[in-house]
Amino acid sequence: MPQTQSYSLFELNEYLRRVIALNFNEAIWIKAEIFQIKPSRGNYYLELVEKAEGSNDIIAQMSAVIWVKSALFIKRKLGELQDAILSDGTQISVKVRLDFNERYGLKLIIEDIDPSYTMGQLELIRQKIIQRLKSENLIHLNGLQEIPAVVQRVAVISSKTAAGYQDFMAQLRNNPYGYQYQVDLYQAAMQGKNTEKEVLSAMQDIADHHNQYDLICIIRGGGSKMDLAAFDNYNISYAISQSPLPVLCGIGHDIDQTIADIVAHIELKTPTAVADFLIEHNLFFESEQLRMIEQIKSLSMMTLQREEQKLLQYEYQVQQLPQEILNDYKQQLILLKEGIRSATRRNIDRYESLISKTEAVAQVVDPKHVLKRGFVMIKKGKSIVTTSDSLEVGDTVKIEWSEGSKSATITK
Repeated sequence: MPQTQSYSLFELNEYLRRVIALNFNEAIWIKAEIFQIKPSRGNYYLELVEKAEGSNDIIAQMSAVIWVKSALFIKRKLGELQDAILSDGTQISVKVRLDFNERYGLKLIIEDIDPSYTMGQLELIRQKIIQRLKSENLIHLNGLQEIPAVVQRVAVISSKTAAGYQDFMAQLRNNPYGYQYQVDLYQAAMQGKNTEKEVLSAMQDIADHHNQYDLICIIRGGGSKMDLAAFDNYNISYAISQSPLPVLCGIGHDIDQTIADIVAHIELKTPTAVADFLIEHNLFFESEQLRMIEQIKSLSMMTLQREEQKLLQYEYQVQQLPQEILNDYKQQLILLKEGIRSATRRNIDRYESLISKTEAVAQVVDPKHVLKRGFVMIKKGKSIVTTSDSLEVGDTVKIEWSEGSKSATITK
């Protein structure tokens, strides 16, 4: 077989350079994910990738660079978003110029970045995560956990050097009521690629010792939306929903709301607001106790006053009742005395009448009066003889008439 025309590697690359230069003579916009980025002497060296939809399989990859001049332009454009956007795993839309070098191959020269694309992609991902959590009924799950009436033992997930954590601790220590809190810090990155891993590790450690705490606080100071994007994370939100303790989130500024905030038991705007909540929560409990004490005092005073009034009434009754009873008995004695007098008088009158009647009857039946009417009275000794059977022959009897008496002997 005859040998076809061959090219040297340099010739091939030179040909490719001319083809690319001819077809891509102007910069173009592309969309990709930052797989890796390394700053060096003001320049940024990147590996850009595209992954298959719904998986982490890389279907395209290319090197890119941001030279220092473009880096300064991009920094002024992005402002505080720069560090968040120029980080591993971020979806970006960049304006690139294709540069092909015979020795070093193809490289993308990044001249501009569209932050709105990155923010839009983050919001799209964010909404998908929220919908997933809602479909799994996880949004309000941590809200079912009960915060103790008094909070003293607090597990905090934050960065020790973060200003938000320092503000949180200062607010707790300097509370005007002298409340004391046991605060255990579980160190974790609050932004960047390590956030998910370290926050999940901290959540697991706390869950393993949840009996030692009353609740969990996840706190982070302010930052850009990109800085806070690490908390728009399904795995972190899932861990919060499954926590055996109520979770308080104080992430970012007043206007910020991450998915972690949505899933948490209570969303508070800043680390300082979280500290204020803990103080006010205990203050409410103390106020309720004081209110109850005052209510008990008030009720006790009312009860004492009522009982004192009763005692005064009893004292009056004790002082007055005996006299009233005595007066009543006196009155009863007077009435009884009058009754006795009346009854006695009636009895005397009745008996006097009876005596008078008896005397009259006695006079009527007196033997003297009977003898005057022609009757005689026969006595045997001192006994009056009322029947003939009581006499025997030989007895001596005394026969009395009204004007005298004679003795006689029974002969027959």
